[in-house]
Amino acid sequence: MIQRPIILKLFALFLFLDPFLRIIFLSIENDFTLLEIFMKTFTLPTFDMINFWLIFPLSGLLVLSVKLYSYCLFMLLQSYSLYFHLNYESYSWPYLAKNPSFSAYILLLINIFIVIYLLMPRSREVFFDKTLRWWERGSRYTINEPCFIRVLDQDIHGTVVDLSFGGALLKLDKNIDVGSYVQIDFDIMGKNVSLNAQVVRILRIENEIRHGIQFTFDSLLKKYKLKFLMFSISKVNNYEKYR
Repeated sequence: MIQRPIILKLFALFLFLDPFLRIIFLSIENDFTLLEIFMKTFTLPTFDMINFWLIFPLSGLLVLSVKLYSYCLFMLLQSYSLYFHLNYESYSWPYLAKNPSFSAYILLLINIFIVIYLLMPRSREVFFDKTLRWWERGSRYTINEPCFIRVLDQDIHGTVVDLSFGGALLKLDKNIDVGSYVQIDFDIMGKNVSLNAQVVRILRIENEIRHGIQFTFDSLLKKYKLKFLMFSISKVNNYEKYR
């Protein structure tokens, strides 16, 4: 959760604090103590208590999750929140007035701003395209291990220059087009690894062509096997770094 774009972390922080901000504003506007308002929230009917304590913090968790499903659920919750405020019943909880207070509208406007921001194409693409989630790629390790790439019925020899849990950078004897699906075989820590992958970028580094691939795991066994081997690599690297 820590390695996220700063703007998403700020949005999530606001959503987590939303119920407490409402308690503070209710205390100021209705001459109740903070403790009285706080205790009152736990004597509400279940539905009202969920609306007060869970809707916005849950929205914050969905923002931090940064997945397609979390994006859709976040928008649904925010739509429900807007509906709730627009259909507020006079003198009911939590505002105890004819209309929601000015501070409530301020909080609502901030939520609307968050929704509008996340509806913008450049803002929402990180939820839809997992290749943009840099924090999920993990650490990269230079291994320079030989490998074989199978593209359709053709075998291509090469070298795994560096490796992360999400993919690898390869130096191949023959160029492969971006978008090609391949099968790669190589060894790590004396263990053979065979994975499906897709070529997602081609880089020119020191007058050499490098191919960036992204792994597409077809089984949990292969996924956890690579995760365990990456953990072994990290331990070896830390040992060599600090010995």
